[in-house]
Amino acid sequence: MQIEQINANETLSLRQSILRPNSPLSECMYEGDDENTTVHLGAIKEGVVVGIVSIYQRPCPDISTECGFQFRAMATALSIRGQGVGFQLLKAAQDHAKNKGAKYLWANARSVAIDFYKKAGYSIYPDKFEIQGVGPHYLISKYVA
Repeated sequence: MQIEQINANETLSLRQSILRPNSPLSECMYEGDDENTTVHLGAIKEGVVVGIVSIYQRPCPDISTECGFQFRAMATALSIRGQGVGFQLLKAAQDHAKNKGAKYLWANARSVAIDFYKKAGYSIYPDKFEIQGVGPHYLISKYVA
């Protein structure tokens, strides 16, 4: 398994199948995907993208105005779940953000993934909120500086 930088289009299949199964592919592109500071990482197994995460250089005003990076669209194919690929992607995202001067990494995490982020050392903010059409989420963060 290799973690490599990929382009935004290479994330779309997993974004749709795992994160937005009832949405057209066109709705799986996110604001900021094409910014020159955005990086998309893929877990590649036998030439196939089986995991993804996208990292955006943007602070979270609810956390700090210091240099923050948001990660979004973290997903792994069902066939490789439980093999540590998600943790590898998260570590690569953290390393990228830290190398670019980030003080912290943050995300709006789906409530079903909270235990995963707790195991990875993320702080979970207590207020649950709903993202329309997607479901319940929590704000999470981790200082990486």
